Amino acid sequence: MDARSGLARWWPVLASVVLPLVLVHGSCTAAQEPAGQAKKVHPCSGAGRWFPADAEKLGRTVDAFLSLPEPAVPRQPIALVCPHAGYQYCGAVAGKAYATLKGYPYRRVILLGPSHQAQVRGASVLRVEAYKTPLGSIRVDAEARDALLECSIVTEQPAAHQNEHSVENQLPMLQRVLKDFKMVEVLVGNLKPEERATLAAAVRDLVNEETLLVVSTDFCHFGPRFGHVPFREHVRDSLKALNDRAVEKIVQVDVAGWDTFLRETGDTICGRDAVGLLLEILEPWDDVQGRRVAYNTSGDVTGDWSNSVTYAAVVFWQMTGGLTRAEQRTLLRLARDTVAFYVKNGKAPQVDEVKYDLTAALKAPGAAFVTLENKGRLRGCIGHVVAVKPLYLSVIENACRACEDPRFKADPVTEAEVPQLSIEISCLTPMRRLADPKEVQVGRDGLMMVRGWRRGLLLPQVPTEQGWNREEFLTYACRKAGLPPDAWKEPETQVYRFGAQVFGEGGEGE
Repeated sequence: MDARSGLARWWPVLASVVLPLVLVHGSCTAAQEPAGQAKKVHPCSGAGRWFPADAEKLGRTVDAFLSLPEPAVPRQPIALVCPHAGYQYCGAVAGKAYATLKGYPYRRVILLGPSHQAQVRGASVLRVEAYKTPLGSIRVDAEARDALLECSIVTEQPAAHQNEHSVENQLPMLQRVLKDFKMVEVLVGNLKPEERATLAAAVRDLVNEETLLVVSTDFCHFGPRFGHVPFREHVRDSLKALNDRAVEKIVQVDVAGWDTFLRETGDTICGRDAVGLLLEILEPWDDVQGRRVAYNTSGDVTGDWSNSVTYAAVVFWQMTGGLTRAEQRTLLRLARDTVAFYVKNGKAPQVDEVKYDLTAALKAPGAAFVTLENKGRLRGCIGHVVAVKPLYLSVIENACRACEDPRFKADPVTEAEVPQLSIEISCLTPMRRLADPKEVQVGRDGLMMVRGWRRGLLLPQVPTEQGWNREEFLTYACRKAGLPPDAWKEPETQVYRFGAQVFGEGGEGE
């Protein structure tokens, strides 16, 4: 079942199943706006339903969510994906994401979300001056609002914003964690690929170092009341596995993969179009990385697994400039100590965090390859393709694995050899799927070829070291995957590129 086609049917059910219906308080109700008067301030409609209507209680509630242990995020966040259900259900999940904003200056917040009230044609932006919550009013960024309304995909569709909670539920969180900012709300409908690209370009033009992007979405709406029962056993574990698949596409900024995931699974993600737009916005930036910082379901809260809504929070940041020299030295030292310990003891060492300066960047998810050479002779090169664990743990694991590279099974690294080894680390940027393999740039890109279960990867430094041109690089990557040399020309072969920050002992980071 397509999520959009059932959205109008889900919403009344969601309101009755997930949240108790409480009367909206006082001046926050849209019904109290004078008839025919232009709305300068968009009224609050969800106070008392989705979050407390009393300002003092709301502030305490949000502050409690923001005070939970903060996840490790190495750089200033540029984008968040947050849930929008009632705070008693998803507030702790959203709070984990918003806590990562503490201490950073943002002047503009662009909020992208779905409308549960009306079908949106393209995207909708309101011509208002402020948005109200029990905590006060937030000024609209008129420059951003007007620029988006000039985009051919964007119009003003007031019915879509009437009593809409997807973006509104983000506002109290923003008000408590940020000191002074302006906002613009964009409700996103079903977009054709070319429309999504056009709108993404318009939003991207508004993004700078003081801009935050926030996507509001809940994930899978499971159960007969939502018309979506893809499995009937092990529901809790199955929902987690399904969310893992969705989040994998999100953190990899895999636009095509996100579309394919939705098409193949029919996952009932209400903000699917807003998520797709965010990925389209981020896709050109190779240094964007992301991680899921929190996960929960309404089933975990209520104990009702017959009908459950999934909540997840994702944070994105840019690794502009990559690791510092000090961070590079820490990883190289960690890799050498790991190799020495592993070849002597046959197991990875326990990391003493006091001994190593493990910064937030090193504790954040990262993918790394570790290369061992002895006087220019390769002795091992093993790594992770995607960020499956903290970067420093990726280095430790792959330093161990490089000591027993299957290519040198008959002649593994020995304890006596360790002092002669030179160590190089390649920290990978996220994979980006290429529509046209001719976009590959030798000297900048690494390559991964994928067809079925076959995969082959070459690091960015390899074609430069071998003196290959683009076509030779693509050919050898195919051979590495066990594919015909010209398989990169065939549509069945998926071609991914990635970058890498490469540094070694006695060398300079790139």
